[in-house]
Amino acid sequence: MNKNQHHTEDKLMAVYYKAVDFFEKNKKHVYITLSAIVIIAAGIILLMNKRKADDEKAAIELSKIYQVYSTGNFQQAINGDSLGNSKGLQFIVDEYGSSESGETAKIMLANSYYNLRDFDKAEKYFRDYSGSNKILKVSAEAGIGSVYEARNNFDEAAKMYEKAAGAEKDNPFIDEYIFYAAKNYYKADKKDEAKKLFDKLKENYPKSKYVQESEKFRLTYN
Repeated sequence: MNKNQHHTEDKLMAVYYKAVDFFEKNKKHVYITLSAIVIIAAGIILLMNKRKADDEKAAIELSKIYQVYSTGNFQQAINGDSLGNSKGLQFIVDEYGSSESGETAKIMLANSYYNLRDFDKAEKYFRDYSGSNKILKVSAEAGIGSVYEARNNFDEAAKMYEKAAGAEKDNPFIDEYIFYAAKNYYKADKKDEAKKLFDKLKENYPKSKYVQESEKFRLTYN
């Protein structure tokens, strides 16, 4: 054995004995720490399993109420039917709101309240959305814009629509949000901001149905 090998082994042994000494002196704390890690890990697993179960339950309830919602029967969509066969969006959000399907239900619940002109509750649930679906997140922002518009707060409505339009490049409603942002800037008497967005709509989305609708506003600038 050469001197270098002997020196290396001495260092390894020194590290080993230091580790043993540390464990002996601190084993109570080490056991407590390990126990805490095990408890935390178990808690995370239980939470993940609960969320998965909640998501499945919420998805089942959503499938039951979707047809009612899609036909525009918003009050029943919120409350469910009188027989209890479908629980309704409010129940889904209250019970499973932190699951992904529960988050989807928040958007549907907010839309339902909006269509019933309960703008305070509509805004609440649009703002409560925190799911992972980027398109629904953008829809929530646009929904807040629609609430501002319904309250005749056109400037804030325009800002929210504009934010929604620029938030996600794969959003299929960008042209719609640009149009509503421009229209609300127009109503807020911010004609320059409105014109920029009307021009952007025509240039970037020439085939959009909103281009023709925007012409009545664009004509006022000529």
